[in-house]
Amino acid sequence: MADPGAPAGRDGPLTWGQRDIWRAVLAAAPQERYLNIARVFAAPKRPVTVERAALALERLVARHESLRTRLTGPRDAPLQRVWPVACPPYEVVESGRAGSEPVGPGPVDSGAVGSGVVGSETVGSGAVGSLLAEEVGERLAAEPFAYWEEWPLRVAFVVAGGYVRHIVLVLCHLAADGHAAELVVKDFRLLLLRDSLPPLRSATPRELAAWQHSPEGRRVSGEAIGFWLEEYARMDPVPPSSHVPGEPRFVEATMRSPALAAATQEVAARNRVSSSTVLLAGAMRLAGRLTGQRFCGMRVIVNNRFAAARRDVVSTISQEALVVLDLRTESFDALVRQAWGTALRAYRQAQYDPYAMEEAVTRAGPGIRSFGCFNDQRLVQEDGQAAALEGKTEVARTDAMDRNICDFRLHVGGEPGRMEVSCYADTALLPPPGIEQYLLDLEGLIVEAART
Repeated sequence: MADPGAPAGRDGPLTWGQRDIWRAVLAAAPQERYLNIARVFAAPKRPVTVERAALALERLVARHESLRTRLTGPRDAPLQRVWPVACPPYEVVESGRAGSEPVGPGPVDSGAVGSGVVGSETVGSGAVGSLLAEEVGERLAAEPFAYWEEWPLRVAFVVAGGYVRHIVLVLCHLAADGHAAELVVKDFRLLLLRDSLPPLRSATPRELAAWQHSPEGRRVSGEAIGFWLEEYARMDPVPPSSHVPGEPRFVEATMRSPALAAATQEVAARNRVSSSTVLLAGAMRLAGRLTGQRFCGMRVIVNNRFAAARRDVVSTISQEALVVLDLRTESFDALVRQAWGTALRAYRQAQYDPYAMEEAVTRAGPGIRSFGCFNDQRLVQEDGQAAALEGKTEVARTDAMDRNICDFRLHVGGEPGRMEVSCYADTALLPPPGIEQYLLDLEGLIVEAART
């Protein structure tokens, strides 16, 4: 669905998903680095030179227009501009060259092209190289993007023995959501092995934005807004925060739990639902205990790639769905089954203009709000493959910041068999010990449900 006749450098509106992210950027700036998406992966076993990796990068950026896009226009109402050519700078992080001087930055244009090697460090190979590749990823993701001047992709090639061993990608969230980041990694892997890939058949970000601003797009947005207002009307009020906020204001804790991974799969298999549904039901059960609500609402991130034309879109098209549950159920299993059907209906209403949504909710009256956000970022859940309920649980504080658009969010990730759940909360809502306890309570709730 490409538009080969489109003039180069044409400005256009942001997609609804990009508008959502831009609202988050403005709310958290200048600490919006948490929105950056880092991916580190091993190069193919066949020898890959830096030159071949750089060529694959060039072809990757040519393939996906979101990687050739920068913002333009005013900060309070930006547009996006797609360039015909873009060559993001990349770093070479090389082993065996202790004390080497960094290579100067390659030419970065004032409009369409930037390329070159921008640095060199010393790393090891094998497991050590993998570990340090992760450290390079953390460094590259540690600063917000310069949205008007910088390409939305930072790259490093970790080299040992003359060949690239690991690739580090950091994506700006305006260019990709979590699913799109995995598509970029898949394409990069394939381009390291092949000279080309089949043509894309998915819609481009510009085509999606054009549809969203069409009469049909506005109709879809209006229906979603109507659904949300009806669901908000069902919710009990959320009481105001009762704690004195700390400094920094927002704190994140992360729990790594084999027991939670196994228990979630057990409950999911018993109720014939996804493990994500079990976690959502548990998160909302605990939210209701904090707020005293019977009818509680939580926003859930939906990738919005159900249609074939959007399945492989590399852009930010994910948005939030509003899931409202009646928490007064006879059992946790009953709540899980309720969450399954309710969430499926809500997922169909997760495409809308966020500014129109905000205006409609504001008009509906004060005090209308849901409790936090739930985001299951796992692509592979391995549902139904429950393991023994054992293993050490680890909880640690992992981040803190002063500004954020959301007062509570729960992220699910990790590897199969070792689930990782992060809770990021306003300390006026939950002090840091309460954030850690929320995670442990989630584990306890679902582990107990698996045993009964």
